[in-house]
Amino acid sequence: MSDKSFQDLTYRNTCSEKTLQSNSKGFFLNFADYLANEAGDDWIRNVFGKLHTDEQRIKCIYTSQKTAELVTNFQSNVKEVYRNKNAELSQKKRLEGEAFLKKNEPTKALLVFCQSVLRAPCNNKKCLESTASLSLALWGRSKANMKLQNFSKALVDIQQALKENLPESYKAEAFWNMGICYASIGEANKATVSFGLAEKLLRDNDEKLHLLTKEKQETCHIKEKENILTDTPKIQGKCNNNLPSASDKLSIKKTENMGRYIVANEKIITGETLVVESPHAACLLPEMFGSHCHHCFQILKSPFGCYDCASVAFCSVECRDKALSTYHRFECKYLDLLIGSGMSILGHTALRMITQNGLEKCLEIYDNRDNERVYKLCTNSQLRPPNDFLQRTLMASFLLRCLQKSNFFGSSNKNVTPTETEYKVGEMLLFNLQMLQFNAHEIYETRHAPSSRIKTSKPAYIGVAVYLTASLFNHDCHPALSRHFVGKDIVLTSTRPLEPNELVPENYGPIFSRKSLADRKRSLSSRYWFDCQCLACQQNWPTIGQGLEAVSKRLRISVPPHKETHLAEEMLRACFADSGNTWEILINDK
Repeated sequence: MSDKSFQDLTYRNTCSEKTLQSNSKGFFLNFADYLANEAGDDWIRNVFGKLHTDEQRIKCIYTSQKTAELVTNFQSNVKEVYRNKNAELSQKKRLEGEAFLKKNEPTKALLVFCQSVLRAPCNNKKCLESTASLSLALWGRSKANMKLQNFSKALVDIQQALKENLPESYKAEAFWNMGICYASIGEANKATVSFGLAEKLLRDNDEKLHLLTKEKQETCHIKEKENILTDTPKIQGKCNNNLPSASDKLSIKKTENMGRYIVANEKIITGETLVVESPHAACLLPEMFGSHCHHCFQILKSPFGCYDCASVAFCSVECRDKALSTYHRFECKYLDLLIGSGMSILGHTALRMITQNGLEKCLEIYDNRDNERVYKLCTNSQLRPPNDFLQRTLMASFLLRCLQKSNFFGSSNKNVTPTETEYKVGEMLLFNLQMLQFNAHEIYETRHAPSSRIKTSKPAYIGVAVYLTASLFNHDCHPALSRHFVGKDIVLTSTRPLEPNELVPENYGPIFSRKSLADRKRSLSSRYWFDCQCLACQQNWPTIGQGLEAVSKRLRISVPPHKETHLAEEMLRACFADSGNTWEILINDK
């Protein structure tokens, strides 16, 4: 770094540790510190610190006399820890839901039916009794959804209840309700078929058929409640052949000082959508497991659960099946162990980059590392101190042990020491932990107050992802891009005009209009390990607050018209325009 005055090594080390363990109550860093103390500074600096590759580092901790026994003993304690299903609680919540329906309180009923669905064992599991089955929880929720005019969701619930072996006594009504749902969403032919199936099942029960026919006449005219959907925007212009998911108005350049960076190759106007990208890997924050889909990050309305654990939820059957067929089958029974370790969301994302691909694909990536885009992202390995490398290597070995136990390698490995194939995956985990520290994006959603006034909206942090194209944009304290998210897809939009060959920068957090030069330098040097030399830093541009104060002072001592005051006001106006409409109103109350 060129400016040593802004370096804060203590803060930098703290930031680095937080990218491994974000919860101070976790056990991982306690183990890492204990092992480092037992191994000694001399071994860390002069033995481990002299290693040059991740392969050497991951193998060293298993083979060195200083660490092998400690690592083996620690990893011998890795076992399944997860939130199990609870048939008794599921039944209790289902009965609460039925009571709310009788009181004509479908919103409250939906809430507790959702809880019942997520805690219910599926029908091939041992249940408390038949009344605790997943099928009945889904059936109850379908009725709540119908009351709320969520006919599409009710239809899915009925279909899933039937797949989960809904008892015979409910099937006639299930097909009848299915017909009502089809009719309400405009599927007349399917509605006719469903009503026909119900009538066949009710041919010996005229009284029930009469009641259902009456209900059909009362409800079939009701249409599906309109849902407001957020569409992912499209890139304006043509797609870029060299930068996937980006506009062809961008190109990539590389210099020794700046590394790879993005420039405009033609004129760009304000408001152009330049990048729309799905993540290479993404993870939801554990605090959001109960409110957002574990797979697509959409807010849950009528969720489905994993068949084994009650830790996560999915917005749809499709999201559930995608997750269960890939990453979640390996992570499922170790989620609470990972959370209990205090591991950061970046650590979970490092694991997700492995579990989402499976062993065969991972080995293909390993053998083709030189050509993989993700392996071209920055790790700052040349700046990383031995202690940091040791912590990340220990985290990689912990995650590797979870994979060994979860049958990721085909069978559960009782031997802690990895095989050659397992070492390769451990090496990939170690790379991921380094790369994500500098390339991951925090995912936000915008939340509005019930009044839906923009003034009261605020961003909420819900997850983390790595984007292979978006990660190529360099930082500037006066960025030319804004970012927002649709689910877990990132959208980058230009916030000011750009000329050909002009740098197209993003912002990594500290922005000149909000943070002082000293605060920005300290944050960037500690979090991202570079000394920012953007124009705002070189010229020490004032913050919004300083600009307002300057204008206020000039207004008190100046007689209009005053050229400098007007220019300051115009600068502030431009600043607000570039940054969107999320700032405070431009009024000084003093």
